[in-house]
Amino acid sequence: MSAERRGWLCLMYHDLVPAPVRRGGGREWFALPTAMFAGQLDLLRRSGFEACSLARAMTHPGRRVAITFDDGVRSDYEHAFPALAERGMTATFFVVTDRVGSPGCVTWPELREMHAAGMSIQSHTRTHPFLSELGRAALRDELERAKATLDDALGQETDQLALPGGDAPRRRFRGMIAEAGYRTVATSRWGHNGPDHGRIPRLIRRCTAPPKADEEYFRRLLAGDRIIGIRRRVRETVLARVRAALGASRYAAWRRRFLDAAGARQRES
Repeated sequence: MSAERRGWLCLMYHDLVPAPVRRGGGREWFALPTAMFAGQLDLLRRSGFEACSLARAMTHPGRRVAITFDDGVRSDYEHAFPALAERGMTATFFVVTDRVGSPGCVTWPELREMHAAGMSIQSHTRTHPFLSELGRAALRDELERAKATLDDALGQETDQLALPGGDAPRRRFRGMIAEAGYRTVATSRWGHNGPDHGRIPRLIRRCTAPPKADEEYFRRLLAGDRIIGIRRRVRETVLARVRAALGASRYAAWRRRFLDAAGARQRES
């Protein structure tokens, strides 16, 4: 089945690094070399896709692939922004507003420059908590203050949210996302996205290309490869059950220990 029939794709990135790294359990586990990111952008173009912001992909899906970055780290400005700008491409950057300007993160002047160049800057909450662990007042604070900060700093109407750690609020509080003014929620669920049925907020699936992914894997990802999809959904189901059993914080700690052990084995090999 073609990518068009499966729907449109949203890619999720976190950190870009100048060279491949020996991965541990921290952010470096998800770090993608800048050359690989540039190669993926070029492959998108050669394959007839437009790499663009989430808003543009939602409005005009066609052969468009949304590019998104979570967390607002330094590499967003230093590596991702230049790679996109020199190709005339755009992306959506979800930032944690209380971290802007802190060591290792983007600054407000940099975000304004990116925004003026056509990049979309959206909310990744105020402090990046697990939303399922928050009560009503704390959740409202995270959602509303992050949006207000971005609106004031960038002169915009922020309406997109990326869930920290892919963790949604408890079911009885989920209506607060729309109440806070968010019309779109970027999740960590795997898969292509179908037509807009008018649901607010609209939930967007996002796919991550692993740091070791070669060009063939990326082509299969763009094409909506059935085998990749099945493997990812099985993995997603298993991990979701572990998260439900442990809770978000204990799950994150368990996952970090698992990744630390995997990174140690990689360094020893």
